[in-house]
Amino acid sequence: MNKLKDIASKIDYTYLKPAGTYKEFENFLTKAKEYPFRSICISPSLISYLKENFKDLSLKITSIAGFPLGFSLTETKLAEIENLLKLGVDEIDFVINLIWLKSKDYKKLERELFNIRNLAQDKILKGIIEIAYLSKEEIKNAVEVFIFTGIDFIKTSTGFAERGTTLEDIKVIKKFSKGRIKIKASGGIRTLKDTLNFLSAGADVIGTSSGYEIIKELERNLNGELEEEIEVYVDGCSLGNPGPGGWAVLIKKEEEKVLSGGEPFTTNNQMELKAVISALSYFKEPKKIKIYTDSEYVIKGITEWLPKWKKRGYITSEGKPVKNKELWEKLEKLVAFHKINWEKVKAHSGHPYNERVDKIAKESAEKWKKSF
Repeated sequence: MNKLKDIASKIDYTYLKPAGTYKEFENFLTKAKEYPFRSICISPSLISYLKENFKDLSLKITSIAGFPLGFSLTETKLAEIENLLKLGVDEIDFVINLIWLKSKDYKKLERELFNIRNLAQDKILKGIIEIAYLSKEEIKNAVEVFIFTGIDFIKTSTGFAERGTTLEDIKVIKKFSKGRIKIKASGGIRTLKDTLNFLSAGADVIGTSSGYEIIKELERNLNGELEEEIEVYVDGCSLGNPGPGGWAVLIKKEEEKVLSGGEPFTTNNQMELKAVISALSYFKEPKKIKIYTDSEYVIKGITEWLPKWKKRGYITSEGKPVKNKELWEKLEKLVAFHKINWEKVKAHSGHPYNERVDKIAKESAEKWKKSF
């Protein structure tokens, strides 16, 4: 259990859901009590509710200021932080003013950070830089300003940016900081594998809303209950929709495996389905697999729509026959054979593996186009 405690003690288990409810928050707290997390990171408005209803909770409390955009007035941020101190928080994650950083107005940025540092006194401060929007030079400048003003951690993301944090982001910060400031990696970190990779890359703390699931997975692994999850990226396309189409699969194991194919006349949805079916058919024994796809049609179809279609005899809610019935039936059998987790990836957002399968699928479609 030492490894479990070690990893949990590096996680700020996070609940910053903008449209959450008290009931969901209570479920979060129930999970938080199961493991020795470093802290729970929650919104200011939930702190009083927590203290009134969960007086026995011994976890440290982290809360936020200037969240999530960071360009509120310094006086506003200071007022937020003063209220957090009155509420008895242990640590504060605040968003810096990116306009000042990107405009190289370091005097204003430093003045704000000095004011925050002086107000917070000995409380742990983590400044959020929203790394998705910064160049390497801007990251370097942020690191130097943080160190100069006495901020304890540089935190990579609010989780609300156009992308999450990458391992390369952590390596860049490590290169510039040279151990002079701690790093909190956050934004898109959802699995045990992600967590271990980010810690290995140099992160000191992980911020994630998936903390419970991560430590639960670790616990099962330590007990020999689960094998490592296999990451699979899929995509499909049709030139003309309908028209020549292609699909592609990228399997991430010890060595990468790429599968691809296509048809002379097909649709985008058919190729998206064929990609997933081909990926799952590749494994002859039951596996734990995480499927990354940009197709809402596939994810919602298999997780939400299919049970309703079957009850109606493969008829849609509009009273029309379900398209691609045979493909859905094949996919359903394969999903039942394996243990599948689905992850929606935003199309054309710069995700390296999604971009790769997108390119391979298009190349497959082009081959069919040229052959006719």
